[in-house]
Amino acid sequence: MNEIKPELSSSFVQDIKTIIGQARTNAVRSVEFHRVEMYWKMGERIFNEEQQGKERADYGANLLRDLAKQLEPVRAILRNTKKA
Repeated sequence: MNEIKPELSSSFVQDIKTIIGQARTNAVRSVEFHRVEMYWKMGERIFNEEQQGKERADYGANLLRDLAKQLEPVRAILRNTKKA
């Protein structure tokens, strides 16, 4: 019942390692792209909310401070997700 297992060629194993490596690289690039896109859209949305079509934002509107307070629960969830 001892089956003789053929030895895997080094080129086959190397090809599989290359496929895995390329997939990892592509995954990282995709995440980075979407992260940049997210920050761009957030910045654009904050700018539009703050300016409200005016040349300059109102002084002391505290938009970012208030937004940060509202987003704190989301930030805590993301922080805990990274640890898991």
